Amino acid sequence: MITFLVLFSVATAYVLIYHRPDQNKTPENAAAANPCARQPKPVKVVTAPEFAPVAAGIAKSINDSRGCASVEVSGRSAAELLGALRAGAEQPPDLWIADSSMRLQEAAAALGDRNPYPLTGAPVAFTPLVVAAPEPVAAQQKWSERPPDWLTLLNRIDDRTLPKFTVSNTRTTEGLLGVVAVSAAMARVNPDPTVAAMKTFAFRSNISDAETPAATLLSNSSRMPNGQQALADVGAFVVTEQALWAYDNARPAVPYVPLYPSGTLVQADYPAVLSQAAAADRQLAERANEVLAALRSPDGVKAVAEAGFRGPEQQPPVSVLPNVRFAPPTPMAAPQQGDLSQVAKMVQAWSDYKPMPFRVLILVDGSGSMNEPVQGTGGKTKADIMRASSVETTQLLGKTTEVGVRDFAVSPTQKGPWVERVQLGALEAKVGDLSRKEVVVKTLTGFQAQNGAGTPLYRTVLDAVADAQKQYNPAAFNQIFLLTDGKDEDTPFSMSKQTFLTQLQKLQNPQKPLPIFAVGYGANADMATLADIAKTTGGLAVPSLDPGDLIKAIAQILVFVRPTG
Repeated sequence: MITFLVLFSVATAYVLIYHRPDQNKTPENAAAANPCARQPKPVKVVTAPEFAPVAAGIAKSINDSRGCASVEVSGRSAAELLGALRAGAEQPPDLWIADSSMRLQEAAAALGDRNPYPLTGAPVAFTPLVVAAPEPVAAQQKWSERPPDWLTLLNRIDDRTLPKFTVSNTRTTEGLLGVVAVSAAMARVNPDPTVAAMKTFAFRSNISDAETPAATLLSNSSRMPNGQQALADVGAFVVTEQALWAYDNARPAVPYVPLYPSGTLVQADYPAVLSQAAAADRQLAERANEVLAALRSPDGVKAVAEAGFRGPEQQPPVSVLPNVRFAPPTPMAAPQQGDLSQVAKMVQAWSDYKPMPFRVLILVDGSGSMNEPVQGTGGKTKADIMRASSVETTQLLGKTTEVGVRDFAVSPTQKGPWVERVQLGALEAKVGDLSRKEVVVKTLTGFQAQNGAGTPLYRTVLDAVADAQKQYNPAAFNQIFLLTDGKDEDTPFSMSKQTFLTQLQKLQNPQKPLPIFAVGYGANADMATLADIAKTTGGLAVPSLDPGDLIKAIAQILVFVRPTG
């Protein structure tokens, strides 16, 4: 309908200009009779598709007042527009209203020296990102009273409270904002950027769908007969407040409620920017600014609100459903340009993400030395550090991970060099009534080192390498995590370091690479030995003095394996 109106206006202008003139009229009289005869070319406006109806309505008002088609509006995604500009298939539109300021960063990255747009623009509308959940599920979880944060949502994905969860591809508005929200939330609670990045990618690996647009999910939801069916077939997903408002306005059988994840709120800000060519053309710039002035006028702000967007006062739309409530105004600080640049890199890394299966055998030192306090930690022992960090450490591992746990020590109650606590297998698979991930967390948080127990480090490593090669998965990245203070001592299984390294070297198989990533606890950890183990196997050795260090160490290891996440 919008396109028809614009084309109709253009066609009308064409007829007025090119109809056969009366033979008795002079060119001056003809121009006076036809105000469009000397009309400059129309201002071309491209806007995010969801905002196109608002912009088209403003354009129609301007065109009607002039009696000429002086503004042309089309709705196009940023990906489509930038693709055409990169290929040189068309000239840049005079005025671009993107869905987010981050698209201006994308334009700079995609077009380089040929980028015609500035890196910042004044917003003309807003709409926050929300998580859409079936109303019965939100009511059961009491999320309307206490909105979950992103980590809680991740846990609800893990425990299957939300069996399906979608963050669309970053070509969509909601997909772009979803990446920003998740990465910002992880950065807020994880000061170390490497840990924050790995938790972001762990979230990425756990979501069930990273492609389907919210518009498709909303369409599918409209056909659901009840909340349980909607939860099973569609699940929860990220979407803009405006799109969810439009969906609920149709009074579907299963309403979806907006959740505003606590701690982090991001929104589409619809910045408007003039191309360099338009800015340099006085007439074009004046007419483009006329469009912007109309959008910011009282009538324009009203049109923005009537379409479900927020205006400059950040007033949310009003729901027509009794159990659906949109959040009150939320002041939003404008992101700094440097922040936008970093976010753009994260968005690109998320887009480039590919599932990378891991197969990890974790070896935990259970000897008496693990009960020794670590200086500067207020009396915490090495075992305390491992227990305190275990839950957060497992959050770095995505759903494509296979995990097993062994601890090693020799004592009167444990004669062998090691004991298998969790058999190697898929993190999501069931082990009894629990998932393997829950069993791993329970095992590590309940870990107890044995006072007086010796450390069969070398024998345990050799056995782990031999066993892991027998169970080698060529489709996965196979590795061993070694958590220890790095000293082989006080057991019948002891051997010299040279003997151990010679045997370890003999076990290496280029067809079955099996790097060992060693984390050394405490200031007295034998990092030299751990470094030799890492060097022999193609792994890495890192020190750890507190729980935060251990988490950073594991994140560093994962980044070593997968530089882009």
